[in-house]
Amino acid sequence: MSTLQPYALPDATALLQQRQQDDFCLEKQLNRHLGLLDDIQPRLNPASHVLRQEAMDQLATLPDGVLHGLPCSVKETLGIAGQAITAGSNYMRPIVPGEDSPVVARIKAAGAVIMARGNVPEFAMTAESSNPRYGLTRNPLDPSRVAGGSSGGDAVMVASGAVAFGVGSDILGSIRIPAAFCGVVGFKPASAAVPKQGCWPTIAGFTDSWLAVGPITRSVRDARLVYQVLSGQTLPEAPPLRTLRLIDADAFPWRPESACIEQALAAARTALLADGMQAEQQRFDEVAALYDLMAPMLLHDLQDDWYGLLRSGGRSFHLLAEAWRQLTGRPGIDRGMFMWLVYAATSGRLTRPRSAAQAERLIGRFQTVRELYRSILGEDGILLLPTMGLLAPPHGEMNRRSLRPGLNRQLSPLALCNYADLPAIAVPGWRFADPATGLPPSVMLVCAPGNESALLAAAERVQAALTPLRGAA
Repeated sequence: MSTLQPYALPDATALLQQRQQDDFCLEKQLNRHLGLLDDIQPRLNPASHVLRQEAMDQLATLPDGVLHGLPCSVKETLGIAGQAITAGSNYMRPIVPGEDSPVVARIKAAGAVIMARGNVPEFAMTAESSNPRYGLTRNPLDPSRVAGGSSGGDAVMVASGAVAFGVGSDILGSIRIPAAFCGVVGFKPASAAVPKQGCWPTIAGFTDSWLAVGPITRSVRDARLVYQVLSGQTLPEAPPLRTLRLIDADAFPWRPESACIEQALAAARTALLADGMQAEQQRFDEVAALYDLMAPMLLHDLQDDWYGLLRSGGRSFHLLAEAWRQLTGRPGIDRGMFMWLVYAATSGRLTRPRSAAQAERLIGRFQTVRELYRSILGEDGILLLPTMGLLAPPHGEMNRRSLRPGLNRQLSPLALCNYADLPAIAVPGWRFADPATGLPPSVMLVCAPGNESALLAAAERVQAALTPLRGAA
């Protein structure tokens, strides 16, 4: 059982406060974090690249912004000038951006120092951060378990204290899954809140509105700080919690596998009600049906691109040949990506829209539900759900459980926030860590776009209730 407790480490806000000390030195701080990364990299493999010299060079001309001197990581798929984006694939032709993506430019302008790039699953499309180019990323709380994906490397670096914060992306839980599994905070904003230009992948279809870029941090207050930089906006003052509605999802199709998840959820609800939030039940009857429609929608937008990327580097790729390589222990692509392609060629072939008219009808169903749930949440509603119904499983198990047809009651809360394009934040419940494994559960708070300030205020109250006193933010 791991003794690592991310909540007990200084968060980014505390690190900024350390600058007031007489003996504070940015170079010493950066070297300390690089040393921590050097310690964990051989065991956990969270970084696809350590940008040691680049980080030192940044110190020489560091802007005095709100993130001044904070060492951070960014996901390998977010564009940095001169740094190749490979998405962990040996087949895809690397993309080398000529300039920083807007999100990278914004955190640099705010004074953050990018010292590493976070490892991802191949094509950033599964919940296990493993790929044939850079290898397997392990959970810092228990290396025998998954770190989650697709922003797994960044969550590991944040949880271990190697960086002050990370920046990831989330299309079906890719920020919140690794945050939950590693015991830290993960915030998925609304899709359009943070610019995605210069970030991979570029999606032409409707599922681009499922994809968002956001922060992974050790505290909610840090998530607010970094989000304001990423989004380029200053959030308004949060309303008092007593003016907000706490939405209980009646008959939501989720199922917990560990008692600690329900305990953390109940404690979060109690804390919010104690601060005056008014409980209100709402039905989310469309969740189960729409879960089955997510894969067809994703395949409509992405399947052809996957094959194009697998052949873009000049190597031939054929699914049957890859199946033989997988069977004989000589895989060319990651097992999770292979499972996606097999699903696409079998069940997905039957459910994927075959015409533009079918695709438009499918999009219409998602848009109708998006409008419905945003209306339910309104300007003052906060929905409380578990982030997931499971704790971090052993390596290999997450792909087997998540890449299967039909409703997955352990993951259904995550997906709702993507296809309805709702801001959502995952908060660890360390006070209710599982007695058998020491792993923390995670709860999730959700709002309609535009109500982020209230969401973060409620999440900060929940974090205080779910964190042991010595680590409360």
